[in-house]
Amino acid sequence: MEKTISFIGAGKMAEAIISGLLSSKKLTNAQIIISDKYDKRRIEIEETYNVRSTPDNAACVKEGDVVFIAVKPQDVEGVLEQCKGKLGQKLVVSIAAGVDIAFIESILDKQTRIIRVMPNISVTVGEGMSVIIKNNSADATDINLLKELLSSVGDVIELKNEGLFHAVTALSGSGPAYVFMFLEALSDAGVRMGLSREISNRLAIQTVIGAGKMAKESELSFATLREAVTSPAGTTAEALAVLESKSIRSAIVEAVKAATLKSKEMSTRS
Repeated sequence: MEKTISFIGAGKMAEAIISGLLSSKKLTNAQIIISDKYDKRRIEIEETYNVRSTPDNAACVKEGDVVFIAVKPQDVEGVLEQCKGKLGQKLVVSIAAGVDIAFIESILDKQTRIIRVMPNISVTVGEGMSVIIKNNSADATDINLLKELLSSVGDVIELKNEGLFHAVTALSGSGPAYVFMFLEALSDAGVRMGLSREISNRLAIQTVIGAGKMAKESELSFATLREAVTSPAGTTAEALAVLESKSIRSAIVEAVKAATLKSKEMSTRS
């Protein structure tokens, strides 16, 4: 790929994407340039990944064909103001949580090609979920380019309705926390039944990894996969009956609903 990528901000998400791009060999070290307001962090990323860096956001933008805005939401406006005169025909990619396309367009303009991305924390281990949406000025070529870049750190889905980003935030953005809580509970149960913490942890983690891989690779529904593990009157059926009696489905649905509403509330306040 003959593109240079600029990263304004060098936090965990930016680092994960940089690492993925390099390890997948989609880009060379020379095709990446970063800037960050914290010199220590900028130099750390520069030295760790052997990429170029500059303390000047505008200079960083000038070098790139694609510009990732990877700063905290409260810093987005200032960064865009610094860079808007240098963008030209560049593709702008925002991974700033909660910052919608209309806000970015209000500072730049509607002719700027913009794609918004909602990644989750699992991009840091190359198994993330990134959801993307473009503005009217970006086209299918831009979407395909970004899908290729982000595929180095996991799966990518394109949405057409930006309003659904609140649900995305609640499901895949917050989702790893739900899984970690489930892992905690599963491991605690193993310990309570007499297993060591080390063995319980390993059993819980690999069980979730294996089930997730089966679900991803199978064409069967989740319900069908669950039924395949559940023998009549067996141990799994007994356990599932308890979970159903505790309304685990309703609890999960209500949790995602609450997170969706909170995302909307935070977006309105900002």
